Amino acid sequence: MIDTRQGIRKFANLGGVENRADRLIRFAVSLIVALLAAYLPEYEGLGSEGRATFFILIFAAGLWLTEAIPAFAVSFLIIALEIVMLGLIPGEEWEAFLSPWASPLVFLFLAGFIMASAASKTRLDIWIAKRVLFLVGNRPEHIMSGMILVTFTMSMFISNTATAALIVSILFPMLATMRPDNPYRKGLMLAVTMAANIGGMGTIIGTPPNAIAVGLLGAEAPSFVGWMMLALPPALLLVIALRFLLLKRYPSNEPLIDLGPLHGVDHTDDTSLVHATVPSVPSWKKSAVVLTFSVTVLLWLTGPLHHIPTTVVSFLPIVIFTMLGILEAEDIRALHWDVIILIIGGLSLGSAVSSSGLDDWIATLFAEQTLPLLLLVPIFAYLVVLLSNFMSNTAAANILLPLVAAVAVVVGNSSPVLAVVTVALSASLAMALPVSTPPNAIVFASGALKSRDFWMMGIVSGVLGPLVILGWIYLVSTFF
Repeated sequence: MIDTRQGIRKFANLGGVENRADRLIRFAVSLIVALLAAYLPEYEGLGSEGRATFFILIFAAGLWLTEAIPAFAVSFLIIALEIVMLGLIPGEEWEAFLSPWASPLVFLFLAGFIMASAASKTRLDIWIAKRVLFLVGNRPEHIMSGMILVTFTMSMFISNTATAALIVSILFPMLATMRPDNPYRKGLMLAVTMAANIGGMGTIIGTPPNAIAVGLLGAEAPSFVGWMMLALPPALLLVIALRFLLLKRYPSNEPLIDLGPLHGVDHTDDTSLVHATVPSVPSWKKSAVVLTFSVTVLLWLTGPLHHIPTTVVSFLPIVIFTMLGILEAEDIRALHWDVIILIIGGLSLGSAVSSSGLDDWIATLFAEQTLPLLLLVPIFAYLVVLLSNFMSNTAAANILLPLVAAVAVVVGNSSPVLAVVTVALSASLAMALPVSTPPNAIVFASGALKSRDFWMMGIVSGVLGPLVILGWIYLVSTFF
């Protein structure tokens, strides 16, 4: 039985040696590189505020890439540096760099975490996953389809880390009944991480890069439904293509798979699934979660009809679950606040890049190259895929999306939606290494896979995905 804490630890430890001296060296190198890059060359047309912001951007990128300090701590450092280097200049308002703490996106993401916590505490997530797997039957191709469906759908509203941990823990007892030489075991585990990563593309709350993109686009940002129209078709196309590829690469040498072990799985917490008798959850709590979840999602999807802001709808599960006692104080403390802080840091960094003029300066450099926007967007998309394979995709989005938005406006002389959404969605396609995403690390920690097993899926998704995404969004923006 897999312990998801083991997966997270492995994910962290694979990134580098957890040594204090080593961290100090990485911090110092990041600082020196940022200082040299921002202040040594003579940048024509870049003012003092732009240089300061360039320093903060390079410094943050170095810290995120080297993991010298925790990713969320970089967000605090970004805001502090912005206040000291930009906000204290006479005539500047330092409070502007704190405004992302009150961003509507923060409450939107908080609602997603709240709903995920309520589903987990009432064990509805396990019930849904088991129900789907029992419905599809015991043929290998049907099991993979059902597992991809439930993982993909859950990841649209629940973090891909929690979804992957849940599904892997449910599947692990079933994998134990298969023949050790059955290639399908690897295919099924890879399908979990693939569906968890790509499923997050589907909604604004599915993964942090989506929220960062919406925050940067401001008034031009697509609605909740609008985002799904842009993101779901390419995401579905990619998971269907990868499903066939995995079944072809890892065919089962057993015609039927025993689903019996799933009957004993009936409880989950933050660490693992246990096969034991646990206290039952009152039926009214389950009903309240189902009803609240359904109404919330329905209101999000029908926003153009009732005109209630998506963020206002987000308060519904926050208030109901806490008011009814479905979630207690300890449940709220256990939410992924570090992810929210990381998003806030990205929004603050984007604000500084824009207000300092750094975005216009960088966009002008690209404009001088006379490259068309439809060629520049794939370059940025592949760059975010490359970076996200070695660092947090949220951090990679924080670095690149403000620049992408500026380049789209200056070079394309048009709305930045196509470029920003394409690059944001591409950040979810990095899955070529065990350290690329937490779902990869969780699956890798199960011991069922080797590092090289991720290569094929990661290369295909990383190469094909950005082109599929760009093609669909360009089609929608041109003809609809």
